[in-house]
Amino acid sequence: ATGNSVSAGQLLCGGLFSTDSLSNWCAAVALAHALQENATQKEQLLRVQLATSIGNPPVSLLQQCTNILSQGSKIQTRVGLLMLLCTWLSNCPIAVTHFLHNSANVPFLTGQIAENLGEEEQLVQGLCALLLGITIYFNDNSLESYMKEKLKQLIEKRIGKENFIEKLGFISKHELYSRASQKPQPNFPSPEYMIFDHEFTKLVKELEGVITKAIYKSSEEDKKEEEVKKTLEQHDSIVTHYKNMIREQDLQLEELKQQISTLKCQNEQLQTAVTQQASQIQQHKDQYNLLKVQLGKDNPHQGSYNDGAQMNGIQPEEIGRLQEEIEELKSNQELLQSQLAEKDSLIENLRSTQTSPGTNEQSSVTASARDSEQIAELKQELVTLKSQLNSQSLEITKLQTEKQELLQKTEAFVKSVPVPGESEAGMATETTDVEGRLSALLQETKELKNEIKALSEERTAIKEQLNSSNSTIAILQNERNKLQVDITDSKKEQDDLLVLLADQDQKILALTNKLKELGHPVEEEDELESGDQDDEDEENEDDGKDQDDI
Repeated sequence: ATGNSVSAGQLLCGGLFSTDSLSNWCAAVALAHALQENATQKEQLLRVQLATSIGNPPVSLLQQCTNILSQGSKIQTRVGLLMLLCTWLSNCPIAVTHFLHNSANVPFLTGQIAENLGEEEQLVQGLCALLLGITIYFNDNSLESYMKEKLKQLIEKRIGKENFIEKLGFISKHELYSRASQKPQPNFPSPEYMIFDHEFTKLVKELEGVITKAIYKSSEEDKKEEEVKKTLEQHDSIVTHYKNMIREQDLQLEELKQQISTLKCQNEQLQTAVTQQASQIQQHKDQYNLLKVQLGKDNPHQGSYNDGAQMNGIQPEEIGRLQEEIEELKSNQELLQSQLAEKDSLIENLRSTQTSPGTNEQSSVTASARDSEQIAELKQELVTLKSQLNSQSLEITKLQTEKQELLQKTEAFVKSVPVPGESEAGMATETTDVEGRLSALLQETKELKNEIKALSEERTAIKEQLNSSNSTIAILQNERNKLQVDITDSKKEQDDLLVLLADQDQKILALTNKLKELGHPVEEEDELESGDQDDEDEENEDDGKDQDDI
């Protein structure tokens, strides 16, 4: 190829359809390697169309391979093309349908298998038998004329089941097959020995036994096997569906947890902001009160305007403080009056004691002297208390007078008309500014409260959503447990079937031994069928293990 004018696909097709048999084989093996275990590529390759000649309509790559195969080219070319077709059609029912859609392909294969040719052609016959067996085993019965049962009947009529199995065994008995199966690295002494590929030998080992079983199976067994396959596929699809749902629920749960943590962080940040805003509001209030005090001090006026300044400044605080002092003085006055009453009662008791007759003169003199001293002390305390009471009464009267004057001034300020002038306008402006700032602070406080309320509602909604997700997960877990119970029951049924099949094989083997002992000839196909049945049991056991893993 010169430059980038030719693609890799064009190179492969050029080698596949060239006149050189070695190029045909290498291109076919390379393309087969690209299709191994790649169902998507197998389906996409069915869309490839080739222009064979000018004026003729294009044909598909699959059809062109079968056309060259039917033209009777060299053995190396045909073996390469048959290996490519077997790899392409295996595990791909759509490719099998496309192959069977050409009505000339099945007659060609049956004709090749039914003929008695030389040893050189036996290898091609074996590969044709393998390809025809693949069309039976991987057939989805979408074509009515080439369903599984009809193809089996065709083999029974034109070839014979025993003859077909014999021709299929030619592949594994070939010397070059044994060499290729031993070493994965290609090592050929000359180009003529390039017949088999190591990967293709593994495919033959995998398919030879299952094709043999498929040929001898009855239609009822095929139906049962299809039903079992469909049931298993349904179980697998249901389990896969619920696994995906649980995985999606886990992802959603993780997202919700992240959202909750994010909202918690945002809530903490907002609470911090609210605290800061509250402190700022308190600072603004303090500044506002300070401004009111400063306005009362910095703008003294005469008459009613002076009273108005006091009212806007410190007058309400003074009134409150004076009221508290008046209440405190009243309480003190009541306390002093109660103490005075106690002292009066004590004096009366002393006086009554003094007037009562004594037992002897000395004790009377001593008692009278002591009583006189106590009376003097009590009189002195009484005078002191009365002076304190009078002073507090005067102070209470004075405070009440001041309170009345302040109330009168407040009423006079409300009724008075403000004095016009520049100072009045400035005062009004400053008062308006302070009131505006206060209203703005109140508005900010209201907005913060609304935000806190909205966050609380969002938090409640998230909690409800989390509870709903938890209930959904619990429901899915219950359904999953039910499915696991169903799968366990299906496995038990399969184990019972395997036990029945094993018992049947033992009976067949016992009968075969009896026939041998009696001298009755036993065909090798019967022994092969029992060996294949053992292989089937082993494969079913492996499938059971795989089901346990699932």
